[in-house]
Formats: sequence, C-alpha cells, structure tokens
Amino acid sequence: MIPALLNEVIPPEIRKPSGKQFSFRRRKGIPQNENPGDCGVYSAKYAECLALGVVFEGLSDRNVQALRLKMAAEIYDEVPDLYAQFNF
Repeated sequence: MIPALLNEVIPPEIRKPSGKQFSFRRRKGIPQNENPGDCGVYSAKYAECLALGVVFEGLSDRNVQALRLKMAAEIYDEVPDLYAQFNF
C-alpha cells in the first residue's frame, strides 16, 4: 500500500516508481503498556532511546505518570526559548 501511495504523490523524476513492498522486523523485548492512554509516552520514550542509542528499559505502567510529568516539564522549559526565537 505505501509504495502505491508514494508512486501516486511523488513525481517519477524525483522518485523512481516501485512496486516493491517494504520489509520490517518486529523487535522483541519492548515494554508494552496496559493503559491505552499511555501509548504516546511509550512511543516518545522509545524514539528518544533509539535516537540516543540507549537501552529502552525502566519504562512500565508503574512509572509512566512520572515520565509524563517529566516530559511536560521539559517541553515547558523549551517554551521561553521558542517564544524569543519566533517573537510571538
């Protein structure tokens, strides 16, 4: 499905049309959350760990609320810098 979408929206001079399917691997040992409202925290922390090259450990339903608050505080700390940068 994705190659067909790419073929449709990207001009052939930019991307050679292809019918080849994407391959993927399922990773094992990834923490799973029970509360469906926590998937954003899990996803963001997993992406952060992959980007930093660190092990994705220590995340569980027991500590997800603390991580959510920590993430919110980190975002809040960035707001003054963005405000100054873009002159809102």
